[in-house]
Amino acid sequence: MKKLLYSLSFILAIVLYSVSCTKIRTTTLGGDLIPTVDNVTVFDTTLEVITELYPLPDSTRISYRTDHAIGMMEDPSFGKTTGEAYVQMLPATIGKYPFGSSPDSIIGLDSLVMSLKFISFYGDSNSIQSFKVHEISPESGFRDSSIGYLISHPSFDVTDLVGEKNNVLFKTLKDSIQYLKVKDTIRTVNELRINLSNSLGMKLMSFDSTIYKTDSAFNENFKGFAIKIDEGSAVKRAMAFFNLLNAGTHLTFHYRRIKNGVADTATTDFIFRTSANANIIRRDPAGSPYATKIQNGTGNQEELYLQSSPGSYALLKIPALATLNNRLIYRAVLTTDRIPGLEDGIFPEPGRLFLDAVDSANNRFITIPNEFIPDLVNGSYDASVFGGILKNNRYEFSMANYVQGIVTRKEKSYALRLYAPYRTSPFISNSNGVPFPITVNSPITAGRVIVAGGANPGKKLRLYIIYSKI
Repeated sequence: MKKLLYSLSFILAIVLYSVSCTKIRTTTLGGDLIPTVDNVTVFDTTLEVITELYPLPDSTRISYRTDHAIGMMEDPSFGKTTGEAYVQMLPATIGKYPFGSSPDSIIGLDSLVMSLKFISFYGDSNSIQSFKVHEISPESGFRDSSIGYLISHPSFDVTDLVGEKNNVLFKTLKDSIQYLKVKDTIRTVNELRINLSNSLGMKLMSFDSTIYKTDSAFNENFKGFAIKIDEGSAVKRAMAFFNLLNAGTHLTFHYRRIKNGVADTATTDFIFRTSANANIIRRDPAGSPYATKIQNGTGNQEELYLQSSPGSYALLKIPALATLNNRLIYRAVLTTDRIPGLEDGIFPEPGRLFLDAVDSANNRFITIPNEFIPDLVNGSYDASVFGGILKNNRYEFSMANYVQGIVTRKEKSYALRLYAPYRTSPFISNSNGVPFPITVNSPITAGRVIVAGGANPGKKLRLYIIYSKI
């Protein structure tokens, strides 16, 4: 009942918000209808913006549906990124012994193979990295989490190395492969296969039916796998993304057993069934230009280093905005230009930048008042209208209705936050405290860009306004 009431209140808030936005959009004109600046009846002005750069405290959680980032990426502009995944795989059907009648029927194990469904990568396709698989320590506390673990969670303790795949060339992860499964030849694509130790396989096959009776009983006896990258990998310049929930991710036992009194070959798959999982991601900017900018980021900056989650944000202040007298706003655009960085072609920009407002009085972030219209159906918004898409090496955000509210109705002029989040949940302005969770950039860790700050001598971040006097 509480969830239903919350959903209804959320929908009502969106409807009221949309209606209010429609009422105030009388000053918004299409780009081809904005009158020409003649300095007689139509004027323009550019307001200075003070920009500061900070690390972004990241509360991102990776759910079981989300692509997990695994790899090491050394970016000359932003530093090093490390991603490791933790996963529990279980029999497709719980409640019975999954390898036949009982452990006594097992003759031997031929191989145990972990398959991970590859989705994409970010960075250098010529990266060569070695994947290491460890058993998660029984004392680690790793378990199923309905809301997912924070990407900033400490690494879980591990025990033995149980498998490895060395010198994987990332651009080959999307290649087709074939292998035998009993007597069938399997052909597949986008799959990383890692051979695990037979001793681990025999350990799992020796568990009796009481351990396989429930998920929790199995987890008490086996926590799962940690998948990490070897620090000694040859070329550490990319992150690979794998989907655990996809059918291509599984653990396959190839074994021999007695069936109906006769030796028989068989396979059994363990799968990820929304089980325990985590994706721990760390950024280390030490020694990079980004580290210098962050360290000196509290003054007005020439360059803003914006990195996708877990990353950074720029705090924007527009002192003159609150003092503008009443006027008719035809156009107001917050604009910043892209600044070239090191190896931008290998480490491209995020899909979108996002802008919200700092509601310090209520200790929260809100959507830009009168400007941001949420897409309730799809849990998103129209970036082509609101802004944040790189075009002609420039980012722009529509601000006309926000500025009109300030100059005409004396609404509050907020400090603004510019960033490139994976996910964010600002509260919807002009509503009764309803947050709006949206995915802005996916997958996690993909994307970084350098843009001009307010102190840039050549291309300042600025607020440009076209208006008429009243």
